[in-house]
Formats: sequence, C-alpha cells, structure tokens
Amino acid sequence: MKYFFLLLTLLSFKLYCQNLEPVNFDGLVEIEEWQDFPSFDISYEIDPGNNIAPPYKTKAYVTYSKTHMYVGFNAEVPKNQLRSAIRNRDQVFQDDRVAMCIDTFGDGRYMICLGSNANNIQFDLKFATDDIDTSYDVNYENKTQLTEKGYDVELKIPFSAYQFKNKPELNWKIAFFRTSFTNGKESLSQNYPIDRNNPCFACQVSSEIQFKNINPELRFNLIPYIYSGVQGEKNQNSILYGKPEFDIGVSGRADLSYATSIEYTINPDFSQVEADVSQIDVNATFALFYPERRPYFNEGADLVNSELSTVYTRMINQPILSTKLIHQDEKQRIYWLAAYDTKTAYIIGGENKSYSGEGNENFSNILRYQRNYDKGSNIGALVTNRILKGGGSDHTIGLSGRHQFLESYTINFELNKSITNEPNNDWIKDEGFIKNRSLKLDGESYSGDAFFLNLRRTTVNWESSLGYEQLSPLYRTPLGFSIQNASKNIFFSQNYIYYGDRFIQRATIGADLGWQFNYNNLQKNGGIQIQAELVMKKNLETTAEFNYQFNNEFEGFNPKNLNDFAWFIGYSPSEIVRLRFAFGMGDQIGYNLDELALGDELNFRTFNSFQLSDKFTISPIIRYSELRSKVDRSLYYKGYISRINFSYQFNRDFSVRLVTEYDDFDKTFFSQPLFKWNPNPFTLFYIGGNIGYSRQEIKKRFTSESAQFYLKFQYLIGN
Repeated sequence: MKYFFLLLTLLSFKLYCQNLEPVNFDGLVEIEEWQDFPSFDISYEIDPGNNIAPPYKTKAYVTYSKTHMYVGFNAEVPKNQLRSAIRNRDQVFQDDRVAMCIDTFGDGRYMICLGSNANNIQFDLKFATDDIDTSYDVNYENKTQLTEKGYDVELKIPFSAYQFKNKPELNWKIAFFRTSFTNGKESLSQNYPIDRNNPCFACQVSSEIQFKNINPELRFNLIPYIYSGVQGEKNQNSILYGKPEFDIGVSGRADLSYATSIEYTINPDFSQVEADVSQIDVNATFALFYPERRPYFNEGADLVNSELSTVYTRMINQPILSTKLIHQDEKQRIYWLAAYDTKTAYIIGGENKSYSGEGNENFSNILRYQRNYDKGSNIGALVTNRILKGGGSDHTIGLSGRHQFLESYTINFELNKSITNEPNNDWIKDEGFIKNRSLKLDGESYSGDAFFLNLRRTTVNWESSLGYEQLSPLYRTPLGFSIQNASKNIFFSQNYIYYGDRFIQRATIGADLGWQFNYNNLQKNGGIQIQAELVMKKNLETTAEFNYQFNNEFEGFNPKNLNDFAWFIGYSPSEIVRLRFAFGMGDQIGYNLDELALGDELNFRTFNSFQLSDKFTISPIIRYSELRSKVDRSLYYKGYISRINFSYQFNRDFSVRLVTEYDDFDKTFFSQPLFKWNPNPFTLFYIGGNIGYSRQEIKKRFTSESAQFYLKFQYLIGN
C-alpha cells in the first residue's frame, strides 16, 4: 500500500510541475516577477499619427508553460485620462485597452488578437489581410488591476486556441497594441513601425516569440443547450398564448490534431440574443444584408469571405445538423461545411431588383481550398452546393487569388461559374422573365458566371484602385448574397492622405469614378463621387461627400445629371458622451411608387451612446427618410425608425438590457427585455421577451398584437 501512495504522490508532483504557472496570475505585472522574460515596448502611434511617439508608455511581457501562454502589460495613463467601463464581452471599443496578436504561420494570412480593457472585460478578433472579424471568439482568462501609474493586464491563453504545426521549437510572429485617450483624442499604438507603402500590415510584424517543447491539450468540448418559449397572438382584445415549446440540442468541437479541428451542431438554436437593427426599406428594391453573428459560423469566416459574396452563411437558416472541418498548415487551408437545413431561403438576383421566397428542406455544402504564400498572397478554389428536397439543385464553383508585388501593389481576382436546376414549386410569387427564363420556379436549367478583378496601389500618402466586375443575368449564388446581376461595372478611386500632429490629426481627400452597364451594353449609371475626411483633436471627426451621376437608368426611366450630398460628424468629448450624426439630401428615384419619378430626398440618422456610469449605458438611434415631388413638393413617403437600448452591466458576466423600437413607416412598436449571464464566449443563460404593438388609427393608440417569452441555457463542457 505504501508503494501505491508513493506512486500517487510522484504522479501528483509531476502533474503539479507540468501545470506550474511561471508567474503569479493575479492581474498585477510586477517587474521583479516578469523581468527575465521577453519584453516589448509599444512605442509607435499609427493612428491617427504615422509612426510618432504614443501619448503613454506601455510595456508587454511574454512567457509560457507547457500548455499556456502568459502575457503581461504595464499600461501607464493618468487617472483623469483613463476610459474604461464594465461592459459585455467584445464591447470595449470605446475604452482604453491592450491586445496581443499572434500569427502562428508567419505569412500574414491572419492574426488572432486577444486583449482586455482596464476593467477586466475581454475582447478578441481575427485580423485578416482585408478584413477584421470582431465576432471571433476564443476561450481564455484575463485579470487586471489598477495601479498608481495606470493599469496592469495579465492574459492566460491556452496554446490550443491556435492552429499550428507542432514542432519541438516554434517561432511565431507576435504583435502588441494599445488604444488610449488624451483629452478626447483616441490613439492606436503598436510595438513596430508601420510601412504604409506595404498594404499587408500583418506581414510587417518583425517581432517573434519562441516556444520550446510545449504540450498543449487538444480541444474537446460539448455545448449542450435547452430552450423553452411561449408565443401569443392577438385574439379580439387580449393575447392568446399557445402551449410552451421546448427544445434541446448540442454542439461542440474536437481537435483531430493541432492543425485540424471539426465542429458539429445537432438541432442548434440559432436565435440571436442581440436583435438585428431594423433598416429602412421603403425605397429598396434589393434584399437587405444583415451581418452573421451566430457563433457556430465564426471560425473560418475569413476563409470563405469573397468580393462577390459567394458565401453568406445566413442562407443556412434552420439546420438540424451541421458539421464543419478546418485544416491549416504552413502552406494550405481547407474549410468544409455541410448542413441539412429545414428552411430554404431562395433569392434570385435581377438587373433592377431581387426576388425571394422560402422553401422546405435542403442539403447545403461549402468546400474551400486555399494555398498560401508570403505577404498574405494566396490562390484558392471554392465550391458550394445546395440540393433541394423534392428536386432541384444549385451549384457554384470558383477560383480566386491575391498577390502582392513590387511592395505597394496588390491584385485580387475572383472567377465563378453557377449551375442552376430549378425546382417545381411556388416559392417565387413574382411574374416576369430574366433572359427568357421565367422568374417562377418551373424546373428550368441554366448557368451563369461572375468575374472580379482589382488592382490596388498603397503608399504613405496615396491610395489608388482600379477594378472591373461583371455578373451575368442568370448567375446565382445559392449560399451567397448575389442580389443584383446582369451588370458590368468599371470603377476607379484615388485618395490622398495627410498626417498631422496639430489640430488636424489626419485628412483624406479623394474621388471615385464608376460606370455600370447591363448585358445589352446600356449604361445603367455612371458618375463621380468626391469625399473628404478630417480627424481632429478632441475626438472630433467629420466626412463630406458629393455625388454626381450622369444618369441612373431603372426599367426604362433614365433621369440625367443627378446630384446628392452627404455629411457625417462624430464627437466623443469624454467617456460619458459619444455622438454620431449623418445627413443627406439630393436627387433620388422613387423606386416603389405607383409610377417611377425623380424626387428630392432628405435623410438623417443619429446614433449615440451615453455612459451614465461604469455600468449603465443608454444608446438612442433615430433614422429618418423622406422623398418629395420635384413638381409640387408633395410627399411620396416620409417616416422614421427610432430605437433605444438601455443596458446595465452588474459585472462582467451578468447584464440586463431593454431594447425598444418604433417603426413609423409601419406604425409598429416592440420592446425586448433580456437578462443575460455570459461567463465565457460559449456558456450562456438568458431569459427575455418580445412584445409587439401596432397603432390603431381609429382609437389613436397602440395595442399589443403579439408577445413571446423565452429562456435558454447552454454550457461549455470541456476545453
């Protein structure tokens, strides 16, 4: 028996040594504790300045254990200049904050950035060559402490958060960032100077960190959930509720290796905690775009992002089963997603408008391959398939690439082919034809193509772009967002950028020229847009745009010499107040009128935020639009949408929120209360509701039309 206890003691000691933390993870970065580890100074302000000295000193340190990376920050700032509050995760972009970014492959394909504000609120994002994905999530730990000179931050990051090829010795590119405020001026600084002649910012990271003989755990987790809700509809003068609904499901992830992971979801609940902000569509003829915010689709989103919107994962609407595999190594990346969806969102893009309908089940598939080179260059192939239950299918196949050459030049291209076999059903109600093919889904088969080419030149003070895009009339993207086809577009832009260090921090002036033709070589529109932007001290910024169109053809109606003007101003004098206002006026076609007409449009929008305490925020939004006749000044339409968000954050995990919105166009009103507990990116509990009202003109008051109450609990099991 004594040998058993001796063995148990030795095993426990071995496990203790393996998990021994190299520093005391308490949020306080003491120099004596970190001084023997690699350190980095954040000493270059890159925005709005151009490699000038930052306003405050920031030092970062890095060390590691077998399973985790540890990062420490000493961030100096006077107490009266520190902006920070207790917020929801990923909502710190108005705060003083620090971040560490890693490129495990060193070729500039992307960087994963993790950080915190001074109140211990996490944020994470994926910084790709041409995109920043703020919805990206990583499960890591952080602690912070306020100090006499500012604040300290410590991050504890599992190596399993990254994909890489494991070797006895690893050399990863690493970068450090700091956002601070001085008398209202926002400043972004980093630990290396930026060469603005090189458009690949991630490729310019010069600092490296070396890890030897790490042994991270492969990720394996389960995220089960349970959902319950009840809905009610108006029945005479009251709301009649149905039977409560219950649903369960599970999702999870398993690492097959350090370079390959597989995710899955069974009967997922893809309802969104944060409701989409309503958009004004009274004069829109094309489907409206809403961003993807469902966590399951975050990983790999940058890999399937494209200029032609070939993949739009919100087209996968209500799947009951989906799997996703992602593989990344030093030279290549592979993305494969398959789903069995219970609802088909069917969109047909046209020359002047898009047509949509909703169908039943389908099987969806997305396969992406990319070969990577230095400086963010790559070439790849993309295939999407959607096979409809009861007959019919849609497919796209494409090639794309990016190449950087002569340091300042970048060329992007994308070439797609689509093959459509229509089902026989009544999902599309509209009448009409596109290139002798009926809009109705009557079993026709056809194909289409799309092409995009863009050449860019980027220097310190100049940005130039020349491009061409075409989409054939019968081009379709079953899992994408191609809503306007039968078009050929030529565009050119030129911008000049000035960097100052006085009242004007940065100034930009530029022009965009564009021409659009249909496939009969009829010029749809063409014109020039001139814009100017100023970024000034006191966190004041403004933009002005003037647009002149030679013509704007729509279904035979073709007004000439159209003008419009837009102006934006933003001001954040303190942490308490953040103000944004935009205004526009000019010539506009009334597309959805009984008879097409050119009118005078006026619109404005204001979206503000008031931080009344470290925990309480009010965010009001108002958007107004009107169109008047040029002949007699009568109104074609007028209305507004107002929205206000009340948010109280008890601590970093628990919050309460109330959203109210009024749509003057439809005379409807809704309120959405929500209580949320969110201790990590994947564990979530919320309980809330949605109450809808409409205005009865006879009684001149609002009455409730519908109500919904719901709760959900999901929990991360594993790492």
